[in-house]
Amino acid sequence: MIAHIQSNLDKILTKDVFDSLSIIANSNVHDSHLCNRGRKMKYSPEQILRIFILKELLHLSMRDIVRTLHSNNSYRELCLVEKDSIPSHTTLSYRNYHSDYNALIQKTIMLYELETSKIVKITSVDSTMVKPCSEHRAQIQRRNHKYKDKNASWTMTTKKKWEYGYKAHISCDSESSMVLKYSFSTAKDHDSTHFKDVLDSLKSSNYILLDKAYDSDKIYNLILNNTSAIPVIDVNPRKGSSKPSRKDKNTRWIMKNIRVKYKDLYKKRWEIERINSNLKSPFFFSFEYIYYVPHRHYEKAVGLKLLVHNLVTLANISNGLSKNRKLVVAL
Repeated sequence: MIAHIQSNLDKILTKDVFDSLSIIANSNVHDSHLCNRGRKMKYSPEQILRIFILKELLHLSMRDIVRTLHSNNSYRELCLVEKDSIPSHTTLSYRNYHSDYNALIQKTIMLYELETSKIVKITSVDSTMVKPCSEHRAQIQRRNHKYKDKNASWTMTTKKKWEYGYKAHISCDSESSMVLKYSFSTAKDHDSTHFKDVLDSLKSSNYILLDKAYDSDKIYNLILNNTSAIPVIDVNPRKGSSKPSRKDKNTRWIMKNIRVKYKDLYKKRWEIERINSNLKSPFFFSFEYIYYVPHRHYEKAVGLKLLVHNLVTLANISNGLSKNRKLVVAL
């Protein structure tokens, strides 16, 4: 698969994916950070972002993308760099740490709305696991009570299985498959506790689709008080019947009636499940297991993968192709 991608990278739709970076590159936080240090930037934000995007498309580490740029002229042309002026892996790691990927993701949403003249109306929120090590190694650390990563933690998933790592909380447009915003937390935090982190990305939507993990009066009132959207929340079976009854309190009765009324619309929530599935797939962005991240900057690694997902999705939409495809070939 990787060899196929590398042999056809010059055919990937560079105009839509890579050239769009010149529009969004100026949102990087590290620009002002470097200026404050009194040092002139040797590499522009666009050059760095092009290298990052290429790294994700090829499933390479920071060190490997540097080696690849030295050996491949077409890749250097894509990234706008010369052979004698290729950033080191330490430079890439530093610039990655000082990048604001949520700001860049917002730029891709602006590009989507400008190009399609569509406004985000139906949104979904969900959380997915991010595993910094293999399950076997996590079990060894648990047995020995020696954890190298003090911020990661264990959690019980909906499949009644213990998993170790972090959680990425993602909001998305359920019609276009574009990611709107993300936040990052340790795995033991409940999904609903970080709903407020992505709430500002949902203010323009008409409907917000949530699964049973968000079934609470607090989430319902949070949506009503901060947005004009209708919250369509699946009913948690542990809290009683999914059908409205006279025993329900007013808020609970309204929530259940909304879920019944918009049962067909709720099916669109599966779009965020597809996003999570694609991001975890080894043939897409290998989101689930992030083993080799410099200095354990897992949040930045997640942000970069979500940014690439948006750019590829935007390119697919622009060419009338399936939004769930991994790569786009120039037509």
